[in-house]
Amino acid sequence: MDMIIGIFQKLGVDQSIFYQFAIFIVLFAALKATFFNKLLFVIQTRESKTTKLNDEAGDKFKEAEKLSEKFDNEIQKASEEAHSKMSSIKNESLKKIMDEQKAQEAKVLAAYEEEKKAAISEVEAKREAVLQSANELSDSLVNKLVN
Repeated sequence: MDMIIGIFQKLGVDQSIFYQFAIFIVLFAALKATFFNKLLFVIQTRESKTTKLNDEAGDKFKEAEKLSEKFDNEIQKASEEAHSKMSSIKNESLKKIMDEQKAQEAKVLAAYEEEKKAAISEVEAKREAVLQSANELSDSLVNKLVN
């Protein structure tokens, strides 16, 4: 304790230190009530409007990324559905075209067969006519040779 008193004496501290300390405490309490609390309020408000907004912005950004991913997945799904519908419509159209082509081929083949039968029957009729006339011609030739 003597050492502390010795330090205070070298610094030139006397009994007025207690009054000065009491004045300091009173002034500190008054300044705290008037300025420091307001300053603390301003600093906290500023922090809430800057750094806390950064945290909220980060949360909003994460939410936006989730929504973007969900949107991309839905677009992909819709694209796949559209592609599958288009493929099924294409396959149905091709099947209809093939069926129609087969029906047309059957009609053409039937018409060909009818024309073929008509041509064969015509050829047979002409052949019969020629054969009948061949008998007459051969008889007439034989008659001419004999006479």
